[in-house]
Amino acid sequence: MVTIEKNLYKNVLCIYPYKNGTPKKQYCPPIGLEYITAVLEDLTGKVTLIDMRFESDLDKYFNQELVDLACVSISWDYQRDAALNIIAGFPAGVKVVAGGRYATTYVTELFAASPNLDIIVRGDGEEIIRDIASGLPLAEIAGISYRKDGGVIHNPSRDLGCLNDKIYPNRKLRRSNYRLLYKNIDLGLGMDFISTSRGCPYNCKFCTFTNNPLGQKRGWSARSARSVVEELKTVPAEFIFVVDDNFAVDMKRVEEICDLIIAAGIKKTFAVSLRLDVYKYPQVLKKMFAAGFKILSIGIESAQNKTLKAMEKGFDTALAEKAFAEIGKINFYVHGYFIVGCIGESEPEMLAIAAFAKRLSLDSISLSLLRTEKYSPLNEVIAQSAGYQVSGNDMVYSADCSVEKLKSIRHRISKSYYNFSTWLRITKKIFTAHLISVPHLARLIAVLCFRGVISGR
Repeated sequence: MVTIEKNLYKNVLCIYPYKNGTPKKQYCPPIGLEYITAVLEDLTGKVTLIDMRFESDLDKYFNQELVDLACVSISWDYQRDAALNIIAGFPAGVKVVAGGRYATTYVTELFAASPNLDIIVRGDGEEIIRDIASGLPLAEIAGISYRKDGGVIHNPSRDLGCLNDKIYPNRKLRRSNYRLLYKNIDLGLGMDFISTSRGCPYNCKFCTFTNNPLGQKRGWSARSARSVVEELKTVPAEFIFVVDDNFAVDMKRVEEICDLIIAAGIKKTFAVSLRLDVYKYPQVLKKMFAAGFKILSIGIESAQNKTLKAMEKGFDTALAEKAFAEIGKINFYVHGYFIVGCIGESEPEMLAIAAFAKRLSLDSISLSLLRTEKYSPLNEVIAQSAGYQVSGNDMVYSADCSVEKLKSIRHRISKSYYNFSTWLRITKKIFTAHLISVPHLARLIAVLCFRGVISGR
């Protein structure tokens, strides 16, 4: 029988890395680490969470007290170098654990690049960090890789279980304010994230988020509606982004969340990502708007039927137009995601995105270049597509369209879509949907005019 030792670690640092010149995204609270600190607080001594986007000096924490455990988040490729620099500076005797999507994907590379790194958590971290902090022998902890006798041991992967209704991000440890920003303009509103589910049951060919970074299909699992609303009661921020891959997998659950929010009198604005299938549930959509779910982000990806079919999106352009016509009957702010450089698309077909987005009456759009990842199912498609390659930073391009040309096409689509009438419509929607208050809206318009965004300078 394994003896569990509480307070094995007396002083724990949880670090969100950052270095100048990389995306700062100061509106994004580090809720992944906050889930980790929520588990650690009951098992260890002092726990400190450091967001290096706001606080750059780590030395004082090592100088004041003996840190015995450091947990570093490496979720994105642009965090890699910052994290490696941080880990390299840790004093001897600190147990260093890394986790996050990027760390899970590039286990071997990170161990080779960082001699001070002791353990990498692969996949969800809450249960694993509990086992580490409790003193469970590393050989018995599924889902980790760790150093031993000059080598690296890779334990079996841990099954991805259901979400725990009782674990919320530990927001009490924040020492920074996370604010709603628009083009780096502080709108004066508190911003927060909430995770109500993980995974996605769909199988879009280009998508890596339906899989965990090990290439395993992740089944969708969700917290109960009551758990979600109980957490919301503890969140002071006025603006909440739901970070689920797909919030609306179970529309009965969505309706229950809305009913509970309305009954509790919670007044917040929510942004959610979902599929256009929601158009089939007009009554639930009405409840969503009434409960504050006023910003819908929906992946459309392409203006070409052949691409939508190849991606297995489950709809064509005609159905998309029908769906958005139904969704548009309610005053949602609707944001659409598109991909520039889909396999098999010509330049004119990519440029058609702007006109198609306008036909859908989208309020705004995002344009991403096609990317892949180490374990993405897209790699098989690329290998079978003549002339297509992957750049050093995982961008997909072809002999006809280099990455630079794709960036130029993206710029042309954006310029065609965003004009004075687009900005006027966005401003009107922000006002009529009551996304932000009149003083905050006035501040946004004033700054945009000063910067020349609306005037077109």
